[in-house]
Amino acid sequence: MRTPRIAAAASVALLFLPALVVSAVSQRVPVVTQVQGVVFYRTFLMIGVASGAPTVTPRLTLTYRSPADGSIQAPTLTLPEPIAGGQAQTFEDVVQSFKDAGAIRAQDLPVGLFGTLEVAADGLTDPTQLSLVARTFSPATGGGTNGIAYVGRDTESAGTSWQLVTFVRNGTFGADGTTRANIGFVNEGETAVDFRVTYVDAATGSKIKDFTISSALGHAIDPGEVVQLNNVFASSGVPASTRLMSVMAAPITAGRISGYAVQLDSVTNDGSFFLMNEVPGP
Repeated sequence: MRTPRIAAAASVALLFLPALVVSAVSQRVPVVTQVQGVVFYRTFLMIGVASGAPTVTPRLTLTYRSPADGSIQAPTLTLPEPIAGGQAQTFEDVVQSFKDAGAIRAQDLPVGLFGTLEVAADGLTDPTQLSLVARTFSPATGGGTNGIAYVGRDTESAGTSWQLVTFVRNGTFGADGTTRANIGFVNEGETAVDFRVTYVDAATGSKIKDFTISSALGHAIDPGEVVQLNNVFASSGVPASTRLMSVMAAPITAGRISGYAVQLDSVTNDGSFFLMNEVPGP
């Protein structure tokens, strides 16, 4: 007759135990790729854990729109070895790591892939405990590589719900060559989002054109998806004389987007990466 009382007491005691809190930190880098463009581009990744943080085994999620059939794919790869506080792991070609692990479906193996990468680590409590550095690079003429580098951003805070703004340039760069510009956008939210992009001549203040991303691509962008518009000065509607342009983007459906630009040397294809300014809502 003692067993029921013991069980009942244990049940009552459980009601007063604190709830188990499972913490996690998640960061996203806006671009990882393995694609043949003007040159062959691929992405190096380094994952570090701050000194004093617990040992974690991060999960990597690659989100991309398949060139094979247009579907959104999001394979996940768990690191084979944990990372202790104060240590790091690297991937010379992170997309190839997904392929080598069998995480990429067969129809996407022979095609170029371009997407975002989210890294999540259970047990971390602050975004500063996780460090992501990516470098997308290509072979350089005469040896070595050209590349652009960028860091991961906290998935809970990246992106704006109102407007993105940046400035890009085109044409001759003094006596040293010419430049061109690419722009990109990432859906940082949890639902598909459409947004309006506006180009303005930054020398005169005159609007050049505006369009929705869905009209340009044929679809809104899905959660975690990145889209990139290349050589924007050569796009339809931009006068050939335009040399300096502001780019603005604002969601027209509920969601969070972030943006970036890449200013490229037109001869060497060496690029400089920078984030768009995120303007808070009025």
